[in-house]
Amino acid sequence: MPRIIKLFIIILMLLSPSAAFAQQTIINVPSSDVLPYGEIILKQSNKFRPFNEGKYVSLTPQLIIGTGKDTEISVEAGTNIEDTTSVKLNLTAKKVFRIKKATRLTVGGTLSPSLTEGQKPDSMIYAHGSYLCKKTRTTFSAGGFVGGRQEFPTLTGVMLGIDQTIIPNKLRVAVDWVSRDESWGVFGAGLKIRPEPTTSITTAVLIPNSSQDRVAFSISISKYVGKVLPEFAKKDTEQQGENL
Repeated sequence: MPRIIKLFIIILMLLSPSAAFAQQTIINVPSSDVLPYGEIILKQSNKFRPFNEGKYVSLTPQLIIGTGKDTEISVEAGTNIEDTTSVKLNLTAKKVFRIKKATRLTVGGTLSPSLTEGQKPDSMIYAHGSYLCKKTRTTFSAGGFVGGRQEFPTLTGVMLGIDQTIIPNKLRVAVDWVSRDESWGVFGAGLKIRPEPTTSITTAVLIPNSSQDRVAFSISISKYVGKVLPEFAKKDTEQQGENL
């Protein structure tokens, strides 16, 4: 099983993420948070644009699981309701390198095949560094990405993020920005509220870089399920080898 998980992660990293990142995020930009092995978060993300021009609703259930050694994978099915309804499956993996106590390097990628249209999947790979200023309880993130829509990656851009703690384990303010003029690019700002230890609610306004798009809004609810996968004991692994 561990070999299969590692192979899945490597494949995703090579193929490269779509604009909707399927993992723990600041608002739109992937965060440097990573789950320990076997722990799971269930998340429901909803985005909507209520205006007549460009009106849409997006509903995205998501499962995030820690796969050990500061790696994390997630699966989500995003349903976008506009004039027509489309569904995409986002398969995502990321790896966090702890450089120092306050500094991390995060790399990841997502492959997004469409479940309703016969076309090539969207894809993207990214990398960013994060720094935690302990005095102000502020996390700064900056990096870049390469992505493509239904083809080999041709888009490049930058991503920036700030996560500010207001009340520890209760309230944070988050702001991030993804460059480019296409719908990939967007500025997000919102609040992260934790009403109880295992539940987090994020509300945000999304302002696109393109003047042709309209402002949208998002709300997501995350529920920490806990540890569901047992540790693999070395002795058990050796015994399995003997039995084979």
